[in-house]
Amino acid sequence: MSSSRVVVLDCGASRVAIGAFSKAASGRLKLEDYASEHFFIEPGRDESWLDETRTALTALCTRWKTGGPVLLTLPGHLPLTKHIKTPRVEPAQRAKIIQFEAQQNIPYALNEVVWDSVVVGDTGIDMDVLLAAAKMDVVESLCAAVELAGFTPRRLLPTPLASLAAFRLVRIGQAESAIILNLGARSTTLLYAEPTRFQMRTLSLGGNTVSQQIGEDQDCYIQDAESLKLGGRNASATEHAMENIAARLAQEVTRSVLHFRRQSGTENPARIFLTGGTARLPGLSDALAAKLNVPVDRLEALSMVEITGRAGKTDVAEHALTLTDLIGAAATELLPNQPVLDLLPPRLRSREGLRRRHPWLAAAAVLALAALAPVIWHYQVLTDEARKKTATIEAELAPLRQRDARNRANLQKLEEVRQTVVRLQSVYERRAGWLGFLADLQDRLVRVEDVWLETMQVSASSSEAAPATETPLRIAVSGRLLDKTNPLAKVSPDSYERVKALLANLVDSPYVATVENERFDNRQPGILRFDFVLVAKTQHSL
Repeated sequence: MSSSRVVVLDCGASRVAIGAFSKAASGRLKLEDYASEHFFIEPGRDESWLDETRTALTALCTRWKTGGPVLLTLPGHLPLTKHIKTPRVEPAQRAKIIQFEAQQNIPYALNEVVWDSVVVGDTGIDMDVLLAAAKMDVVESLCAAVELAGFTPRRLLPTPLASLAAFRLVRIGQAESAIILNLGARSTTLLYAEPTRFQMRTLSLGGNTVSQQIGEDQDCYIQDAESLKLGGRNASATEHAMENIAARLAQEVTRSVLHFRRQSGTENPARIFLTGGTARLPGLSDALAAKLNVPVDRLEALSMVEITGRAGKTDVAEHALTLTDLIGAAATELLPNQPVLDLLPPRLRSREGLRRRHPWLAAAAVLALAALAPVIWHYQVLTDEARKKTATIEAELAPLRQRDARNRANLQKLEEVRQTVVRLQSVYERRAGWLGFLADLQDRLVRVEDVWLETMQVSASSSEAAPATETPLRIAVSGRLLDKTNPLAKVSPDSYERVKALLANLVDSPYVATVENERFDNRQPGILRFDFVLVAKTQHSL
């Protein structure tokens, strides 16, 4: 949901930056205020990132002076991202498939992480979905530090999506495919972007690696990528580091393009864009272009931003390449149709949802009271008149009530007879319904092939329900699926796809309303055990 003004708090691997943005009449973004705090983490002490970030937030708060709601970004080295494919099914069924895929692809229990998903592409047959997850304790600690500094997180956005929004802001209407390399302090985000879809990878290669290599060559450490400059006794070390990082980036780009092509049929990128602090390394663009034979440019999102207010008095222009994620995060809020994720922990997400509803609830209450006042007075007058008329009619109705009581007794007997007939009719219809249901179930199992059922049991709560009620029948089913292609190994992804196809096929049955409580067991080589509950449609008698 877009708003007129947004404050973005960008928590990076070696700095914390904050910016206040709004949307200009021309459609461009306006940067009204900006501040940043840098810090350095020695090699091998990655666990101190949260403490350094907390210290930087405290210092930043004293300079910013005003807290309030912020759009928070999560640095690229913290979230885990996975691309998955789902069939084109209804949103409710797709949510179940994504839940299942999250359990399979996230290497932690889901209650130990915060995760979300977003559709990133549509091939017409399948839908490409991006899963993102971060450890719950890390996210909670970061949000607690942000709150302690006086800010209130409204959304927690992974920086790769901010980088994508910044690229689309700079390349509005661009039809050619491109790769964006956001070279951060601890990691590099590799984005393959097309007009209607994108894919991403996170590489464990950042500015700190380059700085460490230069420091080892010179028997000293350079604190961050922004201090990398040619000249003096560091010139040869910087050139050597630049060649190394260009070679590694070229290998990763080549490997990623081949992987994306196999997965989604993508084409070779027409251009490569560099951004992030390490992108300022002299000669890196030319070296990478020579190795890949593709034009390489710098992506400076600040060129699409109007600098106004107090931001015009700061050194914003000197840090153009490090502002990509800050500007991109603002674009996801102020510009339409941007893919977003929210990794806020559950306690903050529920509080944010309640906060957004408060103004509407208050306005609705005031309007309701104002509209009801004259209505209440009018109906009070009518009530007094009705009481007088009721007393007169009540005296005339006493004999008629006795006759009505006799009629009700007779009608009750007729209803008991009717219910008996209904129960007998239901028994007859259920016998015929079970034959149709079992025949339909057998036909759908035959379509999948190499799958059989071992048990089928009606839920106790369903069997005890009265036949005339609308309670849907629940049937617990268990069975096995044979993997012919891998008889001696664990079940292959193809078997999981066949099981998902089976579940989707069962949902299409005229007897089945939905499938619940899916469970899978792949401990036996070559065989995938499955359990699920079929909820029958109430219009069919079973």
